Amino acid sequence: MTYKNENFDLIDELIDVGYMAEEFEAENLQGETIQIKKASPNRMIQIFLSFPNFEEFKDEIIEFDEFMNDAKVEIFTYIIFARNTNIPYEFKKLIPIFDVNGEFGEMYGTKIVSGSLEDELTKALFLIGKDGAVYHIDMPENLENPLNIERIRIEVNKVYQSYTGVGCHG
Repeated sequence: MTYKNENFDLIDELIDVGYMAEEFEAENLQGETIQIKKASPNRMIQIFLSFPNFEEFKDEIIEFDEFMNDAKVEIFTYIIFARNTNIPYEFKKLIPIFDVNGEFGEMYGTKIVSGSLEDELTKALFLIGKDGAVYHIDMPENLENPLNIERIRIEVNKVYQSYTGVGCHG
């Protein structure tokens, strides 16, 4: 991966499309430990969105918050940073959490292990279906490239229509 002409490496682990999402512990804004489940409690679509930090990526993060606010369906969208930090912005839809134990970064392959961003999380998006499966991943090779919002919109629509929650005998 690259950012501002610097190359860096990610941890060797990587969850892939088609696999079940992994559950992990994180910390909320109040410093409380919370468990992020692979399937949301009310069987809603989830998005796990990570970034190295808020300050350098705030325009893209705020744009994504607006995108999620305009969504026609309810989607739990977690924005994940490696450590608890001050975020001078009140999100409309994104739920900020912090990967203080490193579980998300290690299980999802987003932990940066070299360079000036070492121990941070790379820019990544994981779209998790109602059933807990990973349906789409967006992880740009160059962090200066934005997430592909139009592709994400298409993938969210596919996931929304793909599983009704009633099983094959419904």
